Amino acid sequence: MSDWIEAELMECQMHDARHTKRLARLLDRLSVRPVSSIPTACHGWAETVAAYRFLDNPDIGVQEILSGHTHATLERIRAQEVVLLVQDTTFLNYGTTHPKAGVGTVKHTTREEYLLHPTVAFTPERVNLGVVGMKVWQRPAQPVAQQCKRKPIEEKERYRWLEGYQCACKITQACPATLVVNRADREGDIQEWFVDAMAREPGQRAECIIRAKCQRRLVPGAVQRYLWAEMQPTRSLGTLTIALARQPERPPRPVTLSVTAKPVTFHGARRLGGNLPPVKVSAVYAQEPSPPQGEDPVEWLLLTSLPVTDFPRACLVVQWYRCRWEIELLFRVLKQGCQIEQRRVQTDQRLLNALAIYMIVAWRIHTITMAGRAYPEVSCEVVFEPQEWSTLYTMQHHGHPPPTPPPLREMVRSLAQLGGFFARTRDGEPGIQAIWQGYQRLHEFIYAIDTYRTVHAGERTV
Repeated sequence: MSDWIEAELMECQMHDARHTKRLARLLDRLSVRPVSSIPTACHGWAETVAAYRFLDNPDIGVQEILSGHTHATLERIRAQEVVLLVQDTTFLNYGTTHPKAGVGTVKHTTREEYLLHPTVAFTPERVNLGVVGMKVWQRPAQPVAQQCKRKPIEEKERYRWLEGYQCACKITQACPATLVVNRADREGDIQEWFVDAMAREPGQRAECIIRAKCQRRLVPGAVQRYLWAEMQPTRSLGTLTIALARQPERPPRPVTLSVTAKPVTFHGARRLGGNLPPVKVSAVYAQEPSPPQGEDPVEWLLLTSLPVTDFPRACLVVQWYRCRWEIELLFRVLKQGCQIEQRRVQTDQRLLNALAIYMIVAWRIHTITMAGRAYPEVSCEVVFEPQEWSTLYTMQHHGHPPPTPPPLREMVRSLAQLGGFFARTRDGEPGIQAIWQGYQRLHEFIYAIDTYRTVHAGERTV
């Protein structure tokens, strides 16, 4: 069993120690062959049957599978001064195609979607520390949007954001020396979240940064009646230049943002059973005043429970907000690197348990990618096991590995080269796809080397 798996499962709360051993075996098999199906990753029929029995076991659920990983994540959080807990939602499509009866080759597709909403811990340097919460559900077959106004917030789908924030507050209490900041994009702009956050005592509260979506009404006394109108004429505190990442429809480019900040107080919103109390938060408005021709300007209005009193603090809020993109990369690893939407495990029980396992696998791959960028000069053994980096070094340099482990960035780039990364002077840092492809190839070489050594050791014994 790999050392990192042993560390992740040290505090695993399974009902039976044999289940922990099976989980360790599954993590070992699926992490070294993330793209492969479960039967392909397992070694033989007996191991495949055991894997599906594990996924089907009624005594095993998401909480049990993630328990050891979550405990290890909390230990990593305690070692940090600041941790960003990012929550977001992605769709998992398990649709199937069927031929239509009596019309030849014409087919129709049945859509079967699940929604996955995890909470993931990141450092401000964007290194993935692990998964601290996960919710999976399906929407009802019939639309229920018209009924939402007659339901309390606890019965609405959006309540998942408040549950994620409550999880963040528990982590704040468990890690008192760490500043925990919960992050969400526009879908998390829910006034009940701000009311909950600002009603808690500082020591019991996780801070939050949420991108504004709603045009909220402000209390009497504000210069303008609504949020955007209040922020747009506010005097700029300064400019911040950032690198905008590449998108499918847009090349990367530098962006200069004009940053403003001020406290705002929201009017008490009307809800079922009465009005919410007014709530005061800090608003940070970052906009691109002069975008290139043909480009849409970048504009972010961020609402936070953190006090923002000057330009450096406003810039810090913007930079912490930008770390939200990392959870999108984690979803990419889960969907493309782990092929989670191709796992036809047939039952909800199996799917939920498989998702929990693959979330740990995706965390491992994502961590390797970002740690090499954040901590390039540290020893590569903070991520790689001795057998992994020594095999990588031998393949890259065609010689014996050195007695001292090489720097982490060097080994991450070597790993990416196995996955198709060219490592030319202007290529920048390797992407996550090259990492997961290289990781799979590396362990194929390690397996071949170990098999060769075992066979020849047996020959010498005879």
